Amino acid sequence: MRIYVAHSTNIDYENEIYNPLKNDSFFLGHEVVLPHENGVSINNSREDYKNYDIVIAECSEPSTGMGIELGWFYDDEKPIYCFYKKGTEISNAVASIAEETIEYEDNQDFVAKVKEFITK
Repeated sequence: MRIYVAHSTNIDYENEIYNPLKNDSFFLGHEVVLPHENGVSINNSREDYKNYDIVIAECSEPSTGMGIELGWFYDDEKPIYCFYKKGTEISNAVASIAEETIEYEDNQDFVAKVKEFITK
């Protein structure tokens, strides 16, 4: 499965998202695309977004760029799962295009819930 991980660049995504996902052996069996890994942004064209199977979006922090990406995924009818930290709120616009919105407690809970939705 080809999984795209969307998020705001205004968070510590390396430690909060990337490392927890990369350190879980479950994800070795999938192609997990981390768009800003090692501080280098991948340059997806509009057509590239059609090649992903599922979108995992960490939506605790609003982001215009992520919103545009999610709109493209929605337009391409890709399943979008939006995760947000307990104590934060997700925008109504983002929630309206998500297959599901999922609250999580910490990094471990985030990884556990991502795995749960990938295996559905």
